[in-house]
Amino acid sequence: MKQFIDFVPILAFVLAYVVSDIFIATAALMVAAVGQVIVFKVARWEISRQMWIVLAVALVAGTLTLVFRDKAFIQWKPTIVFWAIGGAVLLSRAFRQGDLIKKMMQNVIDLPDRAWQMLTWIWGGMYIVAGFANLFVAYGFSEETWVAYKLVSGFGLPIILLVVSGLYLSKTNQLPSDDELAAKAEREADA
Repeated sequence: MKQFIDFVPILAFVLAYVVSDIFIATAALMVAAVGQVIVFKVARWEISRQMWIVLAVALVAGTLTLVFRDKAFIQWKPTIVFWAIGGAVLLSRAFRQGDLIKKMMQNVIDLPDRAWQMLTWIWGGMYIVAGFANLFVAYGFSEETWVAYKLVSGFGLPIILLVVSGLYLSKTNQLPSDDELAAKAEREADA
């Protein structure tokens, strides 16, 4: 359920765009982003830093878009969010304050430090590239194409990151064996 709610703002944006225009879609995005946080609060689910970043950027970029009637502000939103996430991931490793990718996934999989380091560079780098790709599409193609790209990238980037991570871990033989996974599950069940 939480995973679906993560995509509600982008779905609201695209659906409102299809039936109206970019300004109504921007307002729908803002309302959906606020609603998303409210649902998480009411359900007492943890609100990630990423969700707070998305909310803040959506509200600021959305407000500027609506006040100035300029779509450029909302078109920059994904880039700002992608760069903020990518920068946070890369800086978490660079300054040794902790590895965000490891913190997110260590309960699911045990990996050596070199694997966490490479996943950090892969995820951080892909978010930075996604930010540039958003600008390329926003300024190089039609508004309709950008909206479609926003939808595809919103759903596709997490899937691409997981596939690339899995391929890297598989190719470098760093995936835990079935025995290691079973032993970990047994230890967690006993705890």
